[in-house]
Amino acid sequence: MASRATPLDSPVVAWALLAVGIVACASAWRDRQPDTTADFTILYASARHTSVKMFDPPPGHRGNMNPPLVQLMLRPLTALPLPVAATIFRVLSFASLIACVYWLARSSEERWTLADYGALLAWAPMASVISLNQLTWVLWPLLLWTWWWWRQDRWSAGSVGYGLALGLKPFLAVFLLWLLITRRWRAAIVSIGVAALSLAIGVAAYGIDVSRAWIQAVRDVTWTYAPMNASLPGIVSRVITSAPAGSSGPLAASLALVGGATIVIITLLRTRRQPIDRSWLPLMASALLASPLGWLYYLWWMLPGGRPSRLLLESPLLWIPMIVTVTSEPSAWRTATLGSVYFWGLFMLWVRRVAS
Repeated sequence: MASRATPLDSPVVAWALLAVGIVACASAWRDRQPDTTADFTILYASARHTSVKMFDPPPGHRGNMNPPLVQLMLRPLTALPLPVAATIFRVLSFASLIACVYWLARSSEERWTLADYGALLAWAPMASVISLNQLTWVLWPLLLWTWWWWRQDRWSAGSVGYGLALGLKPFLAVFLLWLLITRRWRAAIVSIGVAALSLAIGVAAYGIDVSRAWIQAVRDVTWTYAPMNASLPGIVSRVITSAPAGSSGPLAASLALVGGATIVIITLLRTRRQPIDRSWLPLMASALLASPLGWLYYLWWMLPGGRPSRLLLESPLLWIPMIVTVTSEPSAWRTATLGSVYFWGLFMLWVRRVAS
């Protein structure tokens, strides 16, 4: 398992990149959201309820978009005070990250080098998860399980992990479309069955009204404009919000829908004859670009698609610090450029991969 050298593999550059990554992580840890405002607080508040109040936004927070099964899994933590529960969740999250990175580095076709670990520490998705204490790293093993078994041609086994991930994060349905277009019928059936089972568990635990409340909460999303949203609907929403009065919201939504569908269709056509190692990254990138909420931290789930140092060379915009997206005076031009830098970084990476 040899590794093709990149310009970042030079010892001086690699060590410098590692140092930058360590500083970036330390800065993110220093400036992390307190327990009262981090994403885990939303999950914790939701998990304490067993009624439709589960999806009432806590004071000062956005609503919870995760299905009832997530709250069921987190419910044991609600027996503890919020600071203790948040600490335990963060420890589990970091443990999952370390295990996933270790396993991925050993399982990838190319051996990871020092530059890859430096790039991993320095990229913006690392700071986002450290700051927000949210679910990305905890769910990552499901997707690595999927990728591993699919690359071994064990499609049904991999689809068990994928189906559960799909039930928790429906925007991953792009992979289901890929299974269908590549005529992997059994894998598609297993995926749908496991996803349906995960939703059924939520219904059995809390009742159908809670599941309806979840669907309504997803429909009521109004914060697609957030700079950390790297999706096409995100940049459209940001530009429309900062544009002069009179812009058409319905027109913007239609453009985002058509654009997202176009990205997914192009990806499916370009990857339908490719192995999963080549298909994974463009499929995940298209899912994030087309989703109403393609949050920056979900970019971690692209990583089976290549060494981090190669991703840095392909799309350096994904390594720009988050503070850059919210500085300077707001304007439509600034919002479409610096304020949407993660969209452009993800889009650049997607274009490179579907064109290769």
